[in-house]
Amino acid sequence: MGCCGTKEQRLKNDVQINQPPGQIKPSEVVVQPITTGTKRDYKKGDLIGKGAFSEVYQALDNKTGKILAIKTVKLQGGKDQIHRTINALKAEIKLLKKLQHKNIIKYYFTEISSDQTYVDIALEYIAQGSLRKVINKVRLDEPNVRIYARQILEGIEYLHQNKVIHRDIKAANILVDSDGTIKLSDFGTSKVLESEETLILQNKSLKGTPYWMAPEVCQLKPASFESDIWSFGGVVIEMIGGQPPYADKYGSDIDAYELIKKIAQEEKPNYPQQTSSLAKNFLDSIFVAPQLRPSASKLLQHPFVQIFDPQTDSEEVGFKQSLDPVPSKRSFAGASNGHILDKPINSTYIQQQQLQKQRIDEQRLQKQREWELALKEELRRKQQQKS
Repeated sequence: MGCCGTKEQRLKNDVQINQPPGQIKPSEVVVQPITTGTKRDYKKGDLIGKGAFSEVYQALDNKTGKILAIKTVKLQGGKDQIHRTINALKAEIKLLKKLQHKNIIKYYFTEISSDQTYVDIALEYIAQGSLRKVINKVRLDEPNVRIYARQILEGIEYLHQNKVIHRDIKAANILVDSDGTIKLSDFGTSKVLESEETLILQNKSLKGTPYWMAPEVCQLKPASFESDIWSFGGVVIEMIGGQPPYADKYGSDIDAYELIKKIAQEEKPNYPQQTSSLAKNFLDSIFVAPQLRPSASKLLQHPFVQIFDPQTDSEEVGFKQSLDPVPSKRSFAGASNGHILDKPINSTYIQQQQLQKQRIDEQRLQKQREWELALKEELRRKQQQKS
């Protein structure tokens, strides 16, 4: 047997990394304390975020000088409940260690308090905070929405390729770095203990969570890759209009039970008034039945999230020209009574840019047509499978 235990015990200890957060059962995990090795030297600063079961602080690593975000998860309840929480956190931490992507928050280390009343999880510090905070400060124009949407999708694609379901995608759980880089965060550390639906019924502090839930989740079916896609669509609505999906219909104070009932009826959210036709086409492909929803990889092919090189994008070129007028030369002629005639010296350049703009517009239109044809073909195939 040895000090490592039996083969069966070792298999129990090895929680599979590809299990989505929130689907790990307490019975599948052996109760053991979190081991963190050498104690880290860091100091917590200001409180920068708060959830139902955790708080997030800005912190300083005293050895490296690095700024951290420390997520403090409280260990509450009896001994058995604390042990289950610790084991759930172990699975979550094991997952965070494996996730390496530019659009996923970085994990550094974990510390458990000496009295075992809380666990500190050290993560990458993002100065600008959540996307929700950004939306509260400034209205996002569609080019910004498209840039952010693409990065969110790339993060979701990475998770899904690694068989991870996020389960709580919303602007408050998406961070924005100072250079505009999106970081998905909050992988359900507190939600691995119970189903999300049970938590909502037990704790009204999660009142805002249902706005982004897919209908099938509100029907008490398991979360899936497809439900993540629905939630992502809700974030796009949130970015365009500034409010969560359904908030325009029912307000921000609707009872969680009532909202869940309405979403469970597969009611599609309204789109903000300023939603463009391209954005509507994008959202229409998302707010459908689960079996018809495109994957993150498929959505990344949609023209709405096709981000062009700023050097060749016609809109960017036009903006640059407005700041940097076309150089001109002055012609002096006595017959003109001394008037200064401005003649552009680079009319060829202007013609080239107009042609470039036309080509880009044609490419966008072609991509949209290809997307619509692919979507129609996918719908036709699904209908054939049903029949």
